[in-house]
Amino acid sequence: MVGRATALLRHRSALALGALLLFGAYYASSELLPDLPQWAAVLWVGFALSALAFAAVAFALPLRRERALVPVALVFVAIAVVLYLVGADLYTSLPKLAAAALVGFLFLRFFEKLSWVVLLALLIPTVDTLSVWRGPTHYVVTQKPQVFDLSSVAFPIPGERTITVRWQTPPKETVSGWRIYRRVGGGREQLLAPSPFCPRRDRCGQKLSFSDGSEPSGKKIRYRIAALQRGATPSVANVVFPPAGKGAPLYGRRAGAAAPRDLRATSAPTSAGLGLSDVFFFALFLGAAARFGLRRRATWLALVCSLGLTTVLAVYADPFKTSGLPALPGISLAFLLANADLIWRRLRGGDEVDLDSPPRPAPQL
Repeated sequence: MVGRATALLRHRSALALGALLLFGAYYASSELLPDLPQWAAVLWVGFALSALAFAAVAFALPLRRERALVPVALVFVAIAVVLYLVGADLYTSLPKLAAAALVGFLFLRFFEKLSWVVLLALLIPTVDTLSVWRGPTHYVVTQKPQVFDLSSVAFPIPGERTITVRWQTPPKETVSGWRIYRRVGGGREQLLAPSPFCPRRDRCGQKLSFSDGSEPSGKKIRYRIAALQRGATPSVANVVFPPAGKGAPLYGRRAGAAAPRDLRATSAPTSAGLGLSDVFFFALFLGAAARFGLRRRATWLALVCSLGLTTVLAVYADPFKTSGLPALPGISLAFLLANADLIWRRLRGGDEVDLDSPPRPAPQL
């Protein structure tokens, strides 16, 4: 029996790792995929990508009983740090997802009774909603998006990319502002951002950057950066992005003394983000379903569907004006609804069976 259990654990761990690697392959190819209509992209990200990402969590369920959860989770954290330091920010999502899920399994060990998990599922929706509405999460998403990027898992949107243009004013030049123009394919040139663009009015002459999100990956995009000076013709510089996979950005000629210098442009898939706390509770509730003899498959399906429905509501409703919604209320409700009858019978009958604990020895007569 021990050998069979070990073989099953290895098999499920391999499947979990394979699901993560498949998710990573999607990361590498998302910009090369066709650009979808908004409704199709919402369904793809909310349901299909959620199912792929959390298939790894379902396969890893047997790991919840292993003693080595802490060192394994730390290994994934170390991998995420290394990927971040080498500039592969997008790919940090894979080890972050794995680490958050393992910590969720680990935290489940502190819940000795099913009633404790149910109480948690009833409490966290209110706390998470308040946090997104007026609390820490709202502040981070609206004021510190880079912090949210570090503490979330990315779900790339197929066929879309975010282009970031960075530049610097030449020394001894005074610039009152910038104009940023964009032309997609053979279309008309459009003015982006406020005119003149200057994130901080006292630092218009310092290093600046501008991110242009949700751009089609399959078309050529041209940006023109114009420096404004009083009584002078705008100084300009150009950068052209070819379609994804067709080469590096092409920089045009600089014109004028104040034209942007050190002009750099980078591209990354446009992504939706899911907080690591959401991954944590997804794993905790799925692990609780397995530990206390509830419906594993139905719970997993309900949790994934809750993420998809939250994505749809975030895009088409956005009541908190943050381009997002709290996922934990849906996750908690999905866990409770998928197992409502079993939970009611167990709690009413006082039978909070724990399948992960070793059986107690029978009393000797």
